[in-house]
Order: sequence, then C-alpha cells, then structure tokens
Amino acid sequence: MQKIVSLALISALSCAHLGIAKELAQMQKTQEIIKSGSLGGFKGDSKIFSGDVHVKMLFKSDSYRPFGGALVRFEKGARTAWHTHPAGQTLLVTQGSIYTGTKDGIAQIAKPGDAVLCPPDVEHWHGAGLDEIGEHIALTHEKDGKNVMWLQLLSDEEYKAYIQAAQKRTKE
Repeated sequence: MQKIVSLALISALSCAHLGIAKELAQMQKTQEIIKSGSLGGFKGDSKIFSGDVHVKMLFKSDSYRPFGGALVRFEKGARTAWHTHPAGQTLLVTQGSIYTGTKDGIAQIAKPGDAVLCPPDVEHWHGAGLDEIGEHIALTHEKDGKNVMWLQLLSDEEYKAYIQAAQKRTKE
C-alpha cells in the first residue's frame, strides 16, 4: 500500500511539474514589449568614447536572442574608441551620418537606412562626422557572455584622417 501511495505521489508531482513546464514554455512564446526608456541609458564614458555620446538601451540579450540592442547618438565629432566584437555587430543608421573605419585603413560613410555589418573580431571605430550628428541602432551579438572588447581611443589626428578618407571615397 505504501508503494502505491508513493507512486501516486510521484505521478502527481510529475504532472504538476509538466504543467508548470508547459506554462513556462507558453509564456516564452508570448511577445513582450519593452517600454522606451525602461532599461535606462548613459552618457558615453570618456575611456571608450570621445566627444558627446548618449546610449539608450533598447533590449538585452536573452536565451533565444543572443544579442542586445541600443540607440546610440553621437554629437558632432564624437566617436567610439577602437574595439572589436567577439560575435560581430550590426549598426542600423537612423539619423545623420555614421562614419566607420577599420585598422586596415578602410573608411566609409553610412546614411539613414543603411546597415553597417561588422564581422567578429574586426578592429574598428564608428561615430559622427566633424559637422553632423550621427545616430544608429547597435545590435551587438554575444559570445561566451561578452559582446565587446574596448581598445585604445582613436586620436583626433586618426579620426580626421579617416573622415577625409571616407569623404574622398564617397566622391569617387
């Protein structure tokens, strides 16, 4: 009799566990709205940004979405430090112009509606031009819990040279 009661108890607990598991699975299939501003934002730290940069968090990575999103606004002359992304990054330009350059000397300009596709481990920087703001949505992928490795600041001389090279390339 005690075995029958034990088996019934185990069976009931298993059914309850399955019910909870189904409920959790169903919850994960529900869409979620993250209210604008609910994740906060911050002013760019001068250790990794030059100039006036504002970052507004849009969403964080999740078990089914291995990347987070942020709206980044660069005032005139503002830019990131050199950096890499272990799993890559996608930038969707929303306003102004976004200038970007890589350590191999390639400089480019992206405009609203353009996407900047950065493969994993490419050393690069991005930001606004000298005379115009730039804004983009950054979709930054994660690998082993990391999404960026910050390097040294881009000097004013390097930045101006990249800006000129990008503008010249655009005219060609």
